[in-house]
Amino acid sequence: MLAAELRTVTRTASFRVEPRSPHGWTWLLIVALSSLAVGCGSATDNPYVDKFTNIDPEWAVTADEGYEWALVKSANLPAMNGSPEWVNYTTFLEEGLREFGVVDMHRNSWMYDRWHTTKDSSGWSLVSDGTPVRVAHYAANSGNTGPEGITAEMIYYDHDNPPDSIAGKIVVIPTRPHPEPPYDDEYIINFTFNDYEWRANDDTYWELFEFVPPEFSITFDIWWQLRQSLWRIAVDGGAAGHVIVYDMAFERTEGLYTFGVPPLHESPGVILSREDGAKVLEDAKAGKTATLRLEATIEETEAFQTISYLPGRDYGTADDEQVLLINHTDGPSITQDNGALGLLAIVKYFSHIPQEHRPRTLAVFLDSRHYYPGAEGASYDVSWLTRNPEAREPLVAILQAEHMGEMDYREVDGVVEPVGLAEQSYLWSRNNQVLIDAAVAAAKEHGWERVQVAVPERPGINGGIQQVWWGVGSRALPLREGQRDFAAHQLDLPGYGLGGFLGLYWTTASGIERWNKELFENQAYTMTQLAGVLMTADLDEIRPEPTE
Repeated sequence: MLAAELRTVTRTASFRVEPRSPHGWTWLLIVALSSLAVGCGSATDNPYVDKFTNIDPEWAVTADEGYEWALVKSANLPAMNGSPEWVNYTTFLEEGLREFGVVDMHRNSWMYDRWHTTKDSSGWSLVSDGTPVRVAHYAANSGNTGPEGITAEMIYYDHDNPPDSIAGKIVVIPTRPHPEPPYDDEYIINFTFNDYEWRANDDTYWELFEFVPPEFSITFDIWWQLRQSLWRIAVDGGAAGHVIVYDMAFERTEGLYTFGVPPLHESPGVILSREDGAKVLEDAKAGKTATLRLEATIEETEAFQTISYLPGRDYGTADDEQVLLINHTDGPSITQDNGALGLLAIVKYFSHIPQEHRPRTLAVFLDSRHYYPGAEGASYDVSWLTRNPEAREPLVAILQAEHMGEMDYREVDGVVEPVGLAEQSYLWSRNNQVLIDAAVAAAKEHGWERVQVAVPERPGINGGIQQVWWGVGSRALPLREGQRDFAAHQLDLPGYGLGGFLGLYWTTASGIERWNKELFENQAYTMTQLAGVLMTADLDEIRPEPTE
């Protein structure tokens, strides 16, 4: 389908929930997955065998229940590690997990310097050549000017012809434009629609491996601009402060949180939209003066990860096998990150099965370092798996959930509006045909809209690269070159991952009003069913196949 026709499709489509079929599994797949794990006896020994991969709606989370859970997340934005909002959200998750029967819950904790400022613009402002400027958001972890702010000459940063020095000045940095084709692999993997094993709603995507205009969807464009990490220019150049101007409407930049998350530094910064940044860019080119104010606090704070277990029949013995359920709980929006609600739904479901009939333990790991200063790499030494390498030994599979219930948005003539479809999302699988077939079958059965089943370890159905596995679920993969510092976290296990591509959800302004409970339910059903696959499958049958 032509791109112009696709734009027409998305403008007229509306979100829909596909009906679930109780008989959506193929006969061969039922045979492949009907026996319990090795050592757990035959299928006839377990009266709950059908419940693992045939979801019972009486046990499963409902859309309305998920919405009530999400209200807690929405009421505590942004939720950054150690903040009161994050503690509220994490405590809610811990209480829910306990209600559904987890045991041996504990926190892996440490202390760190938490930077924070005001939620509203009372703590940050910009005056350019005497004119107040509407500020979309602050630059995270970027120091403190005090109430008087800093006043300095502005300097424009031209990416093609950088100034000789920005030291002591307020540097104004526009985002780089998208490159012209042909695109390199880095651009294709991160900023275009990639190949796949199977995808739902096949007529609602842009062409594979091509630039996706924000008039169709803002998802790739916002990620292209955000990922440039332009704060590094200011820090490396010794700028007194910095202003980043995004080529995006204000509604896209309002509340936009800095990512990848920088370590603490001393170049205070603010973020501007296209319309508010135009004059500031011209002022900077003319060497005008600006006053930038960012009032912030740094305080020693306890950070922690939460670990708990829904025990299986062999829990506490040397024979115990565990499926790791993993998510990071920190982030700025309703969906960044709300995957723990999906894990809560999984634990709720399997709590209905008595422990003696659960062939494997569900180990729940709520991480908290994705929006940590310097991100996960800055806290590797204190993380649970680093401090407790023996915790890896019983792990036999892994399942990740991130960014659930997202909807797609576009920007047309400076106006941000809903597309009327679910945000594109990924259901990752390790490279094993039994796992892949089960993923496709579950996604079809439960009506997960605009999901792409991706196996990054092999080419897709069109012979092209598939979407790289990002987020905390990438720990399912083996250690890759350049990751030696994270060896304790690369588990090389059979597993699955869920990830929505975020789009408008990088911002603190995206709360419950931008969230879809029906989509969350469909995703939760799918991942619960796949958790059942990992709890019951013969490990030899789901072992990932080696790739070159």
